[in-house]
Amino acid sequence: MAAVTACQLATKLIVRRCTPLYVTAKRCIKVGDPLPDIVLYEGSPNNAVKASELYKGKRGIIFAVLGAFNPGCTNAHIPDYLELYHKFKEEGYLISCVSVNDPFVMAAWGKATGAEGKIRMLADPQAKFTKAMGMELDCTKLLGNFRSQKYSLVIDDSIIQSINVDPDHTGLACLLCITTMKNVNSIGGKT
Repeated sequence: MAAVTACQLATKLIVRRCTPLYVTAKRCIKVGDPLPDIVLYEGSPNNAVKASELYKGKRGIIFAVLGAFNPGCTNAHIPDYLELYHKFKEEGYLISCVSVNDPFVMAAWGKATGAEGKIRMLADPQAKFTKAMGMELDCTKLLGNFRSQKYSLVIDDSIIQSINVDPDHTGLACLLCITTMKNVNSIGGKT
């Protein structure tokens, strides 16, 4: 428990110096919208994946994080999704993590956390997906570029079914799908 608290404190220090753009701009996405037709990268710059095709005919979870290897995401988000990986799989959900990082960093992070082969680690190196979602966070002063807000999406056949956004960038909104999964027998609400 102390590790998560320390991680949350570290995240608070980082995001205090970042400016959320959604305060001045409307969020671009809403429930019922399709995933944007933006390219993400998995493992290398040569492996482009269109976001709009990730979940075509499938159900899934996309969670976005501030950055690979940061304490909160490494010690809380990834382990919690991995803990319920088999339950998500049993329910028919594929899991993807998106971050404004390069694909090599995302691949290394997946390997370091044991997520490789369970969670698709998708890079959004120029924040195009993040900006299309309206989820950019200006961290240029502290981290050198725009990053993503922490959020999670429930997707069905490339259509957004649920959006969970961390309002103050210090909590664990990208884990709300986990909370739902722990409290009911499925994300779809079946009991």
